[in-house]
Amino acid sequence: MFDGHGASDASLLFVVGSDDPEKLSVSGNKFQVAGSTDIYKLLGRQQPYHRLQMTPNYFRQARRPELGGYRCILNLITEAEQNTKVLENLKKLVRGLPAKVINRPEAILRSTRDQVARQLSGMEGLHVPRAIRLRAAKPEISMRAVEKAGLIYPIILREAGTHTGRIVGCFDAADELRVALEGDGDRIATEFVNFKSADGIYRKYRVFFIGQRIILRHMLASDHWNVHAKDRRRFMLAKRELIDEERQLFADPENAFPREISNVLQEVRKRIALDFFGMDFGIGPDGRVILFEANATMNFFPFLQDPELAHVLRCGPLAEAAFRDLLGLPPRSPNREWEPNAPANA
Repeated sequence: MFDGHGASDASLLFVVGSDDPEKLSVSGNKFQVAGSTDIYKLLGRQQPYHRLQMTPNYFRQARRPELGGYRCILNLITEAEQNTKVLENLKKLVRGLPAKVINRPEAILRSTRDQVARQLSGMEGLHVPRAIRLRAAKPEISMRAVEKAGLIYPIILREAGTHTGRIVGCFDAADELRVALEGDGDRIATEFVNFKSADGIYRKYRVFFIGQRIILRHMLASDHWNVHAKDRRRFMLAKRELIDEERQLFADPENAFPREISNVLQEVRKRIALDFFGMDFGIGPDGRVILFEANATMNFFPFLQDPELAHVLRCGPLAEAAFRDLLGLPPRSPNREWEPNAPANA
């Protein structure tokens, strides 16, 4: 599928797609890809673009569009573990094109949880829990891989390619993990690191790396280690001190952390070969940053419509400006206000 929005002569091309057709929904000028970033919504509704749907059998199509005239190609296929076929096709497609390619497919293919853990291991000030991918196999084979890797319990088990806090479970012992490994599909096993603060609360921070800029997106807090967005209403809003703590961070979303943590984030920026990506992390009792995940599939939206959380909106215009600069687009019109939850142009 090849279509456009806003202008017939758009110089920006969005590429979407999935190895699983059921995960891609396209209707008119709207599209939704399960397990993909929503950062393109930062462009709002006015930016003209064309859209190309990459499929596993793309090169078998009798007719394919000419792509040599685009100035910038934005790759929105960001989930590496579930989309190797379309990413390999995209890698072949963009080879030799003059356009700037944002988040090149080869970089996305290197952004799985286990590969990112290896890329960031050994960094001063960063605790990277060991993570391994367990290929679909009998539980006994997977257990041997866990033992060989020397992973220390508790161990978090996830289905490969899942995000948004979805886990199989966190297991304290080998016999529990072995039972959980029954079934099909690849899994990711990761060491659990306790990041509970002295006050008994778990805090999870998310930043976005967009070009060379690093922008705080949120601080979430919970009474459970698997911190997720729902905890903002369930747990945080009833605790004024937590809202005030996050508000203080948002006084300057690009310089929210002390120098030691900022230095760690800058080094992460150097090591991860992506043009944009997000990172979730905690801060341990020793002051070290604890990596949860870093990839391009993290969502930037939505923003809760609550006056108590208005401070979080300060990151939006900063992220939009950074994203437009990354894509080589001019700044948005000074007469247009930033709309945090307006319908996207895509």
